[in-house]
Amino acid sequence: MAPCPDKPGTFRWQIQLEDGSVVRAPYAFATRGGAELSADLWMKQLRATA
Repeated sequence: MAPCPDKPGTFRWQIQLEDGSVVRAPYAFATRGGAELSADLWMKQLRATA
């Protein structure tokens, strides 16, 4: 989770996959909690398709 540099006051997540590639949030979130929730859902989806 990190502050979004191009949209101050918002947050984005990034997930590093086992192969070294990185998936980044397609959207900026108004709260850190919102970004964390989104990241958790993406991680569940990525695990389900692995």
